[in-house]
Amino acid sequence: MNVNEVIIHTDGAARGNPGPAAIAAVIKDKQGKTITTVSRRIGTATNNNAEYRAVILGLEKAIMLGVRFVEIRSDSELIVKQIHGRYHVKNSVLLQLYQQVKQLEFLLEGFTINHIPRHDNNEANNLANRTLDLVKHIDYAPNCQLLINLKQTNNENRDILFLRRLTGILSDFPGTDQVRLSFDVGDKIISLRLSNICVNYCHELREQLKGLVGKRGIRVKELD
Repeated sequence: MNVNEVIIHTDGAARGNPGPAAIAAVIKDKQGKTITTVSRRIGTATNNNAEYRAVILGLEKAIMLGVRFVEIRSDSELIVKQIHGRYHVKNSVLLQLYQQVKQLEFLLEGFTINHIPRHDNNEANNLANRTLDLVKHIDYAPNCQLLINLKQTNNENRDILFLRRLTGILSDFPGTDQVRLSFDVGDKIISLRLSNICVNYCHELREQLKGLVGKRGIRVKELD
């Protein structure tokens, strides 16, 4: 990617304050085109904790992409004013998160953060809530692996198209920045392993992929 300057919309969703929480960041170029999105469930957190961690998530992703100039847009007035230095950070947990933001800011050539109304932050808000809703019926599991065994055919082009379709579904799934993909080609079987999944999306993915792969080809395994 050759984009030096981005705008990042961030949002954190916590139900219960504290309660189950998820964070999201939508990274756009200066023309408003979405470059990438990233979302993650973070277990139990307060609203302010989630908002800070969403900012950190967006900054970490931008730095990983090689971005040098970042504008954060958040609908949390408290977080924006604390990062600007207008409000003191009294809470010890938030202070640690504030310091992480400042450390990441130091790695950039330019950084600003601005407050926006909630209705102007719908993309990040919807992504955070969708990520939270997606796994609301699943216990938090930090170590999980989804195994997909695919039978090869004699039509290589068809197999390639099938894999592209499959990986396209996985890439569109919220939280897939936490997924590592690896292909092991055997005699007649291709094993697709999604490991190091910090949030247990495996069961939901399995339901979505049943129609494409067949339920016997998909297995969820908790790692030791």
